[in-house]
Amino acid sequence: MSYKTILVHADLSRHAPARIRIAAQLAKAHGAHLIGLAATGVSRDVFPHGYHAAPDSLEASYFQPLHDTASRALEQFTTIAAEAGVSSESRLVCDLASDALARVGRFSDLVVVNQDDLAEALTDTIGRIPEYVLFTSARPVLVVPCAPVARQPGDHVLVAWNGSKEASAALRAALPVLQRAVRVTVVSFRLPDESSLVEDDDDAGITAFLGRHGVQAQMLTIGRNIDCGHNLLTLATQDGYDLVVMGCYGHTQFRELFLGGVSRTLLQNSTVPLLMAR
Repeated sequence: MSYKTILVHADLSRHAPARIRIAAQLAKAHGAHLIGLAATGVSRDVFPHGYHAAPDSLEASYFQPLHDTASRALEQFTTIAAEAGVSSESRLVCDLASDALARVGRFSDLVVVNQDDLAEALTDTIGRIPEYVLFTSARPVLVVPCAPVARQPGDHVLVAWNGSKEASAALRAALPVLQRAVRVTVVSFRLPDESSLVEDDDDAGITAFLGRHGVQAQMLTIGRNIDCGHNLLTLATQDGYDLVVMGCYGHTQFRELFLGGVSRTLLQNSTVPLLMAR
């Protein structure tokens, strides 16, 4: 199995070059077509048919710089993609970055974005892009951390499992990466109110499923009376994993919004790339 189309967010943030290089290397490894998407940061409702402001108009004085910034971001994307030697194309979309990525992402196998960085002064990069794309595109999302990534993710993979449909979706979405990994560990963790999700035969079912796809996985269980999110992060960093695979929002979105949870902890604090699905 392999990804055939990978979409990456292209902007001029300080994190963009590293994010695009990771996406380009993934595309190269999987023989995928790489799409770089830059957004103007203005809602599609303003320009439903694209940006067509008259030159030198008041409208153009405001919107043209945004269009030019997106164009420069795509120039950077094109340079990095060419250096990686992958099939690629650029998309400039007149929309908010989150909406544009979600819409175009529906025609991709994987969407690559960055962890939110509220220190960035770019309005089109702020607003919980990873969660928004996950919820509205129905595609797996690779979340690249703001912290520097030491190596290309995918050789040493930690898969979080709690028996939920989100965890199952993430496991399935990650198969192209897992099949190429050197080491795969599935960690089973249980929150106090969801132990019923995890059946005794889950370990055998997971290893059998992965084995039929050519993935040899080690199973590991974490006790239920601990902070699963931070414990998962500690395990990933201390044991040298370069990618964590997990489902997003094991509970309802409403509950996660007010109570946090494993997915929120990792999205906010992970220094390791996350491959998430729901």
